[in-house]
Amino acid sequence: MNLDIQPSLSSKPLTTPSLESLLATTAAGDRAAFAELYRLTHRRLYAIALALTRQPEAAEDILQETYLAIWRTAGQYQARRAPALVWLMAIVRHRAIEFLRQRRRRLLETWAEPLTEDALQMADPQAFQPTDPIAHAIHECLQRLPPKQAHLIGLAFFYGFSHEELAAQRQMPLGTIKSWVRRGLLQLKECLET
Repeated sequence: MNLDIQPSLSSKPLTTPSLESLLATTAAGDRAAFAELYRLTHRRLYAIALALTRQPEAAEDILQETYLAIWRTAGQYQARRAPALVWLMAIVRHRAIEFLRQRRRRLLETWAEPLTEDALQMADPQAFQPTDPIAHAIHECLQRLPPKQAHLIGLAFFYGFSHEELAAQRQMPLGTIKSWVRRGLLQLKECLET
């Protein structure tokens, strides 16, 4: 599928439409709306893919897959469930995590060794200085969670570990891991809404 995402000068509106309205018109097949949606969001979505993969080429591939998915599923967006940007970020995050899981599976098949404790260590959160206001808010809210819970959420959502992998590595019941992550996400949501 060849999607021309270069907007024409004549179709460019005088004011910037909301991401929600751009998604709605994209769902109707409007290529100019899709181009504007891309223009407004591609830098942020690329940054998420790059932060998760740490590979520019992989991040570019993930970004392309993300926008193809957005083009195909824009009609599924529901504004009452999440802001448009959060929905777009979830798509790119999901694609990046799938990439990481596939890469990890290939490595495990090659080396056939279990993950070590070092593989579960996250970078020092104090070294992370987000410049994006949303990233900064998430970082601040993560700091308010109990350390074990914040660590599990970080491993699951930033590094792509499944609940099953975390339970196996931590030698904890799967239900406990799921409960900790779920409660932590609810606390994050409350924190971000204030």
